[in-house]
Amino acid sequence: MKFLDTFAAAVLVCLFSNASTQNSPKYYQKWSEVEPEHFPGGTYKYSNIETFPDSDAISANLVTLYPGGLREMHWHTATEWAYVLNGTCRATVIESSRDSMAETWDYATGDVWYIRPNEAHVVQGLRDGCTYLAGYSNATFDDKLASSLSSWLSTVTRDVVCDSLGLTPADVTADLASMTHPRMITLGPVPNTSLAEYRVSVSRPPRLLVKNSHRFELALSTPHSATDGGFVQEASKATFPISQDMSGSLLEVDPGGMLQLHWHTTQNEWQFVINGSVQAGVFTGPGQHEESLLGPGDIGCAPISSGHYIRNPTQETAFLILMYDDGEFSSIDLPWVIGNVPPQITASCMDTSVAFAENMHGTGPKVIPYGGTQQFTIQDPV
Repeated sequence: MKFLDTFAAAVLVCLFSNASTQNSPKYYQKWSEVEPEHFPGGTYKYSNIETFPDSDAISANLVTLYPGGLREMHWHTATEWAYVLNGTCRATVIESSRDSMAETWDYATGDVWYIRPNEAHVVQGLRDGCTYLAGYSNATFDDKLASSLSSWLSTVTRDVVCDSLGLTPADVTADLASMTHPRMITLGPVPNTSLAEYRVSVSRPPRLLVKNSHRFELALSTPHSATDGGFVQEASKATFPISQDMSGSLLEVDPGGMLQLHWHTTQNEWQFVINGSVQAGVFTGPGQHEESLLGPGDIGCAPISSGHYIRNPTQETAFLILMYDDGEFSSIDLPWVIGNVPPQITASCMDTSVAFAENMHGTGPKVIPYGGTQQFTIQDPV
């Protein structure tokens, strides 16, 4: 494994041997230790610039819906990109259109939905409930503060509600009039109809189908990169046309594998560990490098132009969700950079011999397999 022996063992050391590792991580957070808020229909916790200051482009929340649990009808100015971690749910999105276009799908583990700014949407847990991770294109966003059906109708006067919805004052209950806060995650009846039956039951179904679906089956998509070290599956506007402002990927890193040293020219990256443990590193400038060991439920971020990687030093396969604040996914891998200049230039840049630079491969897989060197010693999960 010449590539791993020379590139990973030598270039990593040359680049990062003088780097400072922060005692208090800036780019990683033990989100798994943050307790969620509890609601009648499920649980909720969020991460934004208030709780994760160096993630200044993307915020996120983790929502669990019990069977019948409802993330109530709501809308917000941020784009939403969400991945179903487990279970099943039913979501409806209402678009802004004179043609009254709307879309309802049942989502299962591995599915993604994409909601454009200010599109109304509601999500309900099906018989087994669900947990989903949602990312947003605004670092200050907190979904609890989104506009919602309950918060609006409990704020305006009764006569306005009556005129809008064709009700009489008696129809507007004291319960609605006295509610001054969003219901957020309420508990409704567990759906007992199929998706087809549900669509038929809507009193005013959409006149036209949406032009681009809000649903993408990411876990069933063809991997963009696959090696013995793992794979990357992507949901970008190239494969999921509606996703113009955000994209994401599902990353598998097998024991000893590593997501290549790389950086992004136009995207910030937000990371979530689904299971397994990984060592993640971010390089932001001369002498500035941070590494952290992340376990299930932990999070990280890599700012635009920061060099970063994700490595699995354990004996357990790790899966992560990576989210980006751009619909078009792109990156520059370090081997590609080295491979596009003569060894003499690389040697001069790094103050090494030409022979040393010639041993570096100018190409390398996106996910590097385990190479057996000291740099990739397999350890027990932490």
